[in-house]
Amino acid sequence: MFRRTLARLASEARQPRIKFPDRKASTSADHTPHPHPAAPQDVAKNFDHFQEVFQSGPHFHPEKVQQMSSQSSTGGGGGGSSAASSSGKGGEVVEDIHELPKRFWATPALAIEENEMDAIMGAAEHFL
Repeated sequence: MFRRTLARLASEARQPRIKFPDRKASTSADHTPHPHPAAPQDVAKNFDHFQEVFQSGPHFHPEKVQQMSSQSSTGGGGGGSSAASSSGKGGEVVEDIHELPKRFWATPALAIEENEMDAIMGAAEHFL
């Protein structure tokens, strides 16, 4: 009786409780992007435009996305090297955020108001 119970417990102990998916099986999951069910209605209605704005870079406005798409359809014109360097696609590394074009650093998220600066400076005085 004891051996039979011990053998049953030993066989159960070797089976993992976690079931991993089969890597060789084909997945039929749909991975196309879609709006979240709790997304705002304007995002859900214009999801393609939302993706275009999201992929165009940080802090862009919809007007700028339309301008960029119209420039790419017309060929872009001359001065391509200066446009590539000003858009940050030149492959250069920037040490200071203020070296970037204004659209990257002149955002409300990076602007420090006077009362915030006073709080920072006031806290710094305690450590000096």
